[in-house]
Amino acid sequence: MSGQREGLVKIFSKNLSLKALALGLALFLWYHISRTGSELLTLTLPVTVANLPAHLEVGRTTPDHVTITLKGPPGMSRRIHPERLFVLLDGRGFRPGRRFLRLDEKNVTLPSGISVIRFSPSNLSLRILTLGRREIPVVPQFIGETRNRITPLSLRVNPRTAEVEGDRTLLSRLAFIKTEPIELSRLGDRSIEKMTVGLVSPDPSHFRILSPKTVTVEISRPVRSR
Repeated sequence: MSGQREGLVKIFSKNLSLKALALGLALFLWYHISRTGSELLTLTLPVTVANLPAHLEVGRTTPDHVTITLKGPPGMSRRIHPERLFVLLDGRGFRPGRRFLRLDEKNVTLPSGISVIRFSPSNLSLRILTLGRREIPVVPQFIGETRNRITPLSLRVNPRTAEVEGDRTLLSRLAFIKTEPIELSRLGDRSIEKMTVGLVSPDPSHFRILSPKTVTVEISRPVRSR
């Protein structure tokens, strides 16, 4: 038993100076890496287009969010505020139609010492539309029935049209826009009823109602003979 112990002592004591040097080097490397090593962080950010000419609009961005992987020094995550970050596209040179873009580091603004090592996906597809404006007729929208089931004789809308902005091609096909629903059962017994109602965009992703936001609808009903 003592022979085995002596053998182990000899093994561990052999080349002791080299082993001490190796241990010191290992400790130095561990300390160096712990102090200067890199941290990785993965975030999913929205895609934003800036500096787009006034007559253009982004119809669709595919995808509209991108996952990025960041590399930086230890403690990087404490310097990053995800809610303030986004993937920014410069739209100054955009033209109507389909556009394909490859992302790189210039699309994300980061603190010094932090870089993007991966975009997923790394390519985006954008549909750029040409904007137009038109005066579109306003049509009242009714629901339900009047309490005495008498159909209104006439309607008057003031103003009769609204200025609408949107994709020029789609706008040319838009025949009318509707008001918010008017509940007929809430009408009184007066011969003329006037009410202010809002306008409803047929598709908020493609059209914006510029002016007016509301119209006055006048409903004329027959006067009962006595």
